[in-house]
Amino acid sequence: MKRTTVWSRPSTRVAVVTLAIFFLGALFAPVVAPYNPTAQPDIVALKDLPPSVAHPFGTDPYSRDVLSRVVYGARLSMGIGFLATLISVTLGVAYGAMSGLAGGFVDAVMMRVLDAFMAIPRLLLLIALLAAWHSLPITTLILFLGFTGWFSLSRIVRGQVLALKESEFVMAARAIGANRGRIVVTHLLPNLYSVIVVAATLGFAHVIVLEAGLSYLGIGVPQPLASWGNIIQDGAENVSGLWWLSLFPGLALLAAVIALNTLGERIRETFQSTR
Repeated sequence: MKRTTVWSRPSTRVAVVTLAIFFLGALFAPVVAPYNPTAQPDIVALKDLPPSVAHPFGTDPYSRDVLSRVVYGARLSMGIGFLATLISVTLGVAYGAMSGLAGGFVDAVMMRVLDAFMAIPRLLLLIALLAAWHSLPITTLILFLGFTGWFSLSRIVRGQVLALKESEFVMAARAIGANRGRIVVTHLLPNLYSVIVVAATLGFAHVIVLEAGLSYLGIGVPQPLASWGNIIQDGAENVSGLWWLSLFPGLALLAAVIALNTLGERIRETFQSTR
């Protein structure tokens, strides 16, 4: 029987190509974008123009080129998503692994603390925290998103560690004198690879949506910086008249999230089928 791999699925290839386009566009935004995303060349004559040859995605109420802002928005939105996900995955894996390895009373206390964190809706927590600042640096936004996104992953990792720490290869490592750090790095993390990759991929998609929503509400990425969320917000008061301001960044957001979710699901299915 032919072994099924992640890459053998057509949906995975489409997702990877889509993400590659976004990442390359974000990386080479100064080359890809036809205009400066914050430039306002003529606030009267060039504002609110529909898509045309000169401006394929039209212009916004400040005469800024929407295509350029969508390209730079990919750089900012996906950059924030990547860094925030990296923070949350690191925290989730570390906390879950420590809790699972400790066991007993320490594990029980750590899980009760985690339950308290999980009882607070993440979106409401972020809105409350971010609304306290009138001008929020991007670094602070990344930290907020990262430090509030690791709770579910830590519980999953803790469950996996509890199941693995009594396995024969871990017991053998303990018998030869391996300390906890070596056991985690050498024996547990390789067996948690599939869980971490899937959680990171799906978490990445969630952070992108969350950042777009916060930016749309005006408490995420501040103007004049370009984010998919605040580009949509620029045309929120006249969606029917300025439809391109909602359509193009919305399609970019939708495509990126679907690609990430598809990739995560295919990776999960592949790992499950090879067990």
